[in-house]
Amino acid sequence: MLERYIEHNIFRKIYLCEQLFEYRKIDMEQTAYLLGVTLPTIMSDLKSMVESLEYCIEEHWKEKHIYHIHFKKGIMLSELTQFLYGQSYLLKFLSYYFEGRFTSTELSDLEYISLSKVYSIKKTVLDFFKENGYLKDKEIIISEFDSRNILLALVRYTNWEGYVSRNKEIKESCDALIDYVETHFFKRRYLQDERFLIFRGIEIAIGRNDIPISFSEKDKNEARAKPLFQLICRGLQEQKSSLDFQEDDVYYLFYLFNTRNYTNSNMELLNKDFITVFEGFLNNDTYYNELFTMIADRLHGIDPNDFLFKKSFLQFIRTFWADGQVFLPEKIYLLTKEEEGLYQETWKILNDWKRKNGLKIRWNANLVRKFIKESFLTLSDRTENTISEIFIVTENVTKQLFYREKLDIYLSGAIKINSGIYHFLNELPDECLFSATRLVLCDVSKYLSGFDSDKTRILPVSLKQIDFQLQQLSNELHGGAFFD
Repeated sequence: MLERYIEHNIFRKIYLCEQLFEYRKIDMEQTAYLLGVTLPTIMSDLKSMVESLEYCIEEHWKEKHIYHIHFKKGIMLSELTQFLYGQSYLLKFLSYYFEGRFTSTELSDLEYISLSKVYSIKKTVLDFFKENGYLKDKEIIISEFDSRNILLALVRYTNWEGYVSRNKEIKESCDALIDYVETHFFKRRYLQDERFLIFRGIEIAIGRNDIPISFSEKDKNEARAKPLFQLICRGLQEQKSSLDFQEDDVYYLFYLFNTRNYTNSNMELLNKDFITVFEGFLNNDTYYNELFTMIADRLHGIDPNDFLFKKSFLQFIRTFWADGQVFLPEKIYLLTKEEEGLYQETWKILNDWKRKNGLKIRWNANLVRKFIKESFLTLSDRTENTISEIFIVTENVTKQLFYREKLDIYLSGAIKINSGIYHFLNELPDECLFSATRLVLCDVSKYLSGFDSDKTRILPVSLKQIDFQLQQLSNELHGGAFFD
């Protein structure tokens, strides 16, 4: 929801940055259409973004309507987006509000801007508060759960540093708790940015320990039925001497872990993790079963047995708990004309389901769009072909599953796909352990030169190009050109 209030020029630059980091190139005309602006506006945004991030960029160039950027090795996407989000007055004013500095003169002095500009930005902040029902009798009253989630969004967007703990023991205990969950829940691997958000969420909970947080009995019962909740409780027992929480904070910790993205150390464990969590949600809750059936029935072409669709659905519904979806930070998702039809139908399904069951859930439109993007992957046309041993490198679990699914389609199951889940190229096992040549499908956002050799071919791939790339690869293999 927050992204709807962010200044339009900053929103566009964030989207451009995220797309260029992931794909290393964009079609400027197509991007202009998705953002609802003209081509000159996109070109101006790109120029401004490049100037802002010039020290992080290796090279950039324009080729007709295609714009290319290669970021420097070791740069993380969060570093780039936090710098760009940090230019938003809306986010600055929100952070000032939670720091107790919200008078107009204070804000004018802090940002060196005119009072008229301060009034304009404050009105946007108050509009945001009003939409969420926080303005009551000329007072701003925000529930503690929402307050923490807005603060966590500020951490994700701008690296907000409120409630950072200087206590070494607390830091070690937070790390130990996350390690405990990872180790004991099918060797989960929370990505670095996701792990950081869990860590900061725990710090915020400790820092606001004097402000009561509460959850409904329905939400508590639902959480207690999940294996993840039980695991967090056991992990907390080992850290109770240093982590001091309110009684209901264990449910907030469940929320932190439950809503973050993760992978596992290999596909076998990922499947076991998925089955455990999926059954925990759908087998124990007729609401979720009903929604799953409604979506599968009304979105034509969706295969309810498709693993990628079921995984995307699970990732989406996990965010419903305690109405905690609305402020969850995520990269920006925009839809093509074809995807927009699915989005409109899904929006109707969600609201029909919510009304029928009397549920109070505020939808995060960006997360709905993410679900559509991932579901749309399962509708793509499929062809058949064949090859030999393959590794896949990507941090994103949806991409990991999608690339595997595509390989199965193109290669007709004739090839062994390594079951390991690798986030970076340097995690691959040494090629000397393999007698035959190997192919590595590496997501373009994680590609680095220098890993190719006589026995290892690295193929940078992306969601947008995967069909073309695998078709081309198949042609090479059949023509005997592989590794030439």
